Amino acid sequence: MLEIGMMDLGLLMGEGELAGEMALLLASTPKISEFLKRSPLQGKLLKKRIQSWSEQLGEEMRHKPVPVALEREYLLYQAHRLLPLSELVGRLPSLLEALEQHSPFAGDARSLVRQIMVQPTESLRQLFIEKWRGSLVGSLLQLQQQIAEAEREKQRQEIEDQLLANRTLADALDPHQISAGGLWDLAQGSWHKRSLVLVKQYARMLQQEPLLAEIAALLGRSERDRRTDARVLPPVPVHELEEVQTDDVPDDLVGVHPANDLMRLLPSEAVMLALPELELEFYRRYLERRLLSYQSRGTLPRQRLMLRSPEQGGQEPQPRGPFIVCVDTSGSMGGYPEECAKALFLALLKVAMDEQRGCYLMLFSTEVATLEITAETGLDKAERFLSMSFHGGTDLVPCLEKALIRLEQPDFAKADVLVISDFIAQSLPHALLDRMNQRRKQGTHFHAVAMSRHAKAAILRVFDNSWLLDCGLRGRLLRRWQRS
Repeated sequence: MLEIGMMDLGLLMGEGELAGEMALLLASTPKISEFLKRSPLQGKLLKKRIQSWSEQLGEEMRHKPVPVALEREYLLYQAHRLLPLSELVGRLPSLLEALEQHSPFAGDARSLVRQIMVQPTESLRQLFIEKWRGSLVGSLLQLQQQIAEAEREKQRQEIEDQLLANRTLADALDPHQISAGGLWDLAQGSWHKRSLVLVKQYARMLQQEPLLAEIAALLGRSERDRRTDARVLPPVPVHELEEVQTDDVPDDLVGVHPANDLMRLLPSEAVMLALPELELEFYRRYLERRLLSYQSRGTLPRQRLMLRSPEQGGQEPQPRGPFIVCVDTSGSMGGYPEECAKALFLALLKVAMDEQRGCYLMLFSTEVATLEITAETGLDKAERFLSMSFHGGTDLVPCLEKALIRLEQPDFAKADVLVISDFIAQSLPHALLDRMNQRRKQGTHFHAVAMSRHAKAAILRVFDNSWLLDCGLRGRLLRRWQRS
């Protein structure tokens, strides 16, 4: 089957930049345009996504199949365009009959065939072939336009759904807009409307229990080096590069403007060259610099000399590894502790996305189940956990053993391990404690959040940091009274 790209080559078309025009139209839709203005940082990420989609669209369009009727007409054109006049005249009756079945060129062809049959000349032959080519170009451009419009509408819907998810996540988890962009990454992944409902539900729990958000924030803080002596140093001359915006550097497409730049001409303007009645209009607009063209803009570096004080020695953040979150899903964690555990996981997921850290969820009762959370699948997999019910017994040892095995992988170096449980369990074996101490020497931290005031202190002392959240009625009323 004939592809659009092959037909482009056969017709020597230069109107293959329709994808770029679709990208500009996509970016100018009301909701997307408003978001680009309101959120510059995330807007840059969205622009990159649109640019990537545009490049992919251009490649996909070249491999789209041509409709059967258009393919037949194109093959007829290729078979007749180089025929000498005498041979073409002999084939005109059968050719006209074929064109009248499916071609928009049939009307013009009928008129030209009559003229050629009356007075066959080389100029009429060339006119017939050029008119036919112009008709094929128009049909192909119309096909490309239809495909591009359909893909643009599909992409617009996907982006607007993502903007809705991003707004929902931001309102629920980041009302003060201090997130570093992790929620945007999370919104780009796969998710369902049910996921957003659950996010709102457990975000309200974070408002009821501020300690959960505080714990997540503390776990998200990067390690810092020890302070070094601060000395006052004299300013030193520094050559600094300053970026100056200019239209002469084609870094980004920023819009459409009237010009006479043939290299950046819109396909809709180039079509005029295929129609003799519009060809003079094309040249007139070219001379008047009124042809619609892509407007590009970029930056040029410029050096300037400045005096700057050297930065003082201090604390530099060190990157941490992923989060390994172990959640007790036993029956004793049902009810309010379950709600708090899910809300804390949601807060940690936000921190992990903000800091571009992995998040590995381990659910344990009598058995251990695992879920690896990424930006692409975060909301979808989180929904599975947020919608599940807790039941079964408690066995912490197998979960910690699996976590230690996971820590041996290079990607989990310097990972933080958090255990969320009521810690009403047996003491941990000495062999397991020795393995945990070995991991501490390699930078791993072990944390615990106890959801019951009956948690065993001996187990909590095993962890580097531990927090107690009494989920009983007494503890909840006490915290509410303290906040009032």
